Amino acid sequence: MKYPLLLSLGLVLLGSCSKNNDDAPAAGKGSVAVKFENYVGSTPLDLYNLGSLDGYSYVNANGDSFGVKLYKYYISNIRLVKSGGGEYAETESYHLIDQAKPESRSFSMGNVPEGSYTAVKILLGVDSARTANGPYTGDLDLLNDMFWTWSSGYIMAKVEGKSPKSTMSDKSLVFHLGGYTGAYSVLREVTLPLTQTLEIKNNGTSTITLKSDILKWFEGDYLIDFSTTSEVMNPGKQAYNISLNYSKMLSVTKVEN
Repeated sequence: MKYPLLLSLGLVLLGSCSKNNDDAPAAGKGSVAVKFENYVGSTPLDLYNLGSLDGYSYVNANGDSFGVKLYKYYISNIRLVKSGGGEYAETESYHLIDQAKPESRSFSMGNVPEGSYTAVKILLGVDSARTANGPYTGDLDLLNDMFWTWSSGYIMAKVEGKSPKSTMSDKSLVFHLGGYTGAYSVLREVTLPLTQTLEIKNNGTSTITLKSDILKWFEGDYLIDFSTTSEVMNPGKQAYNISLNYSKMLSVTKVEN
């Protein structure tokens, strides 16, 4: 009677395989510290005080001198691109970067699977689904002065300052870019190659440092002349054009494993 013997052997092998699977270690996870450094070209951004006429220390591609008193922008839907394919997407991925608040310029991404990553994808702005449906908490709180109306949605990015070339009576510059639907949506997804491979180890922490360059707002596809364009405060063609420019404002400057 070989059948009982074969059945017993099969059960033993099945139990052994099950035990081996149960003993397999879970995939490790680490974290990534993300840091943003705001610049004007090669110069670290320095805000001037409201009302000051000093600080026209920057020059755009059109040759217009200017100063900056406010710089804020949303980034969202961050994804790390794995070497060989696949992505890790940050949960609740909405961050308001504010030059006036140093604590806003860095954050941590937890539970990142072990592995090698070669690029990071970022949406500049707040996606339409979250804009329409909420919740409006944390960096998306409506009290952050980054929201227009329910039809226009979030102000995705702001630059405010002054320039002697401005057509405004107080020489101010005001660029509030928004619009998340239709032909003039300012939402821009960018894929940024890393300066070296990001290696995530179990319980380890790696760091990605990114540079944001305000000069990119005013050059590229559309050269901005402050004597003709010194204020943009509504969704539309002007905001859309500048968004094509600022889609190039981010770059990765350093990776630390």
